[in-house]
Amino acid sequence: MAWAVHPEWKDWVDKVKAELEAVVKAIARFEPVRLLTAPDQIADARARFSGGNVEIIEAPVDDIWMRDIAPIFALRGGEVVAIDCNFNGWGNTRERRARPGDRLAATAGAIFGVPRICAPFIAEGGALITDGEGTLVTTESCLLDPDRNPFGSVEVRKRSIERTLEEFGVRRLIWLRGDPCEPVTSGHIDGYALFTKPGAMLVEAIDDSDVTPPQWRACDIEILENSRDAHGRRLRVERVLAPRKQYWKFKGNMFAPCYLNAYLANGEVIGACFGDGKRDGAAKDALARAFPGRRIEMLRIDHIAAGGGGVHCLTQPMPKPDGTEWK
Repeated sequence: MAWAVHPEWKDWVDKVKAELEAVVKAIARFEPVRLLTAPDQIADARARFSGGNVEIIEAPVDDIWMRDIAPIFALRGGEVVAIDCNFNGWGNTRERRARPGDRLAATAGAIFGVPRICAPFIAEGGALITDGEGTLVTTESCLLDPDRNPFGSVEVRKRSIERTLEEFGVRRLIWLRGDPCEPVTSGHIDGYALFTKPGAMLVEAIDDSDVTPPQWRACDIEILENSRDAHGRRLRVERVLAPRKQYWKFKGNMFAPCYLNAYLANGEVIGACFGDGKRDGAAKDALARAFPGRRIEMLRIDHIAAGGGGVHCLTQPMPKPDGTEWK
């Protein structure tokens, strides 16, 4: 994770820090947290996290969205490797220009002492979800975005990315449409879908009189319900209803009220709640059924969500070198 709340948060800096601190401490109760910290925020981090299960590491980081700016850590023959997806600031658009701190993947391998592998395309961690057994789901709106990958036609880009992912161990790639109008991230899959185990997933559906459900969401859910994984199993898809707009703390187009943008810690699932008692409870129950034996914790992170992300977006997990089975 990162302790690097950028000044762009303006009057919300303290509120974002408070929400981020709650997420860090919730995860640290169940597993070690390596907190990459900007040099000018080291003292603040030490004051908040001293004595806990948090290691503060000075690093050239200037943003909190570690799922995207950090490399994706994976296992290769039992060895941890850092996959650099050449993050370019979500396409380096006018909405959010790329910054030097975005290239954390180039130095993270050295920080953690693991080999770095460079992908031949541009992506972000939030654009990919995997079941750990060779099945990967992504969206065309993000990975085929010309601001990320402008080479060749759409089909040429798709085939090139597919070949690379096959080299990385993906045996079944499921393309969803995604949301090309989503601000900054162009339709990240981790905003509305979550693998719960190989062959099963939760997906967020919209049923709200104040919101017109986008056609792409219904299309993506149908694709998932009719897809098979790397082992040929038809995916078991359970729908979770998104929080209703009347309960949102903020109504801006960046606000990301996502239940399934959750982090799976060792023994815990950490997600967000939004004040919609009925839907919050139903989402918590769905997560509890999907992850029996794990504690389910739902945090209020409204200001972080107003910046376009959730709990999952704040984290980048690293597996143990000897590997672990999915439990």
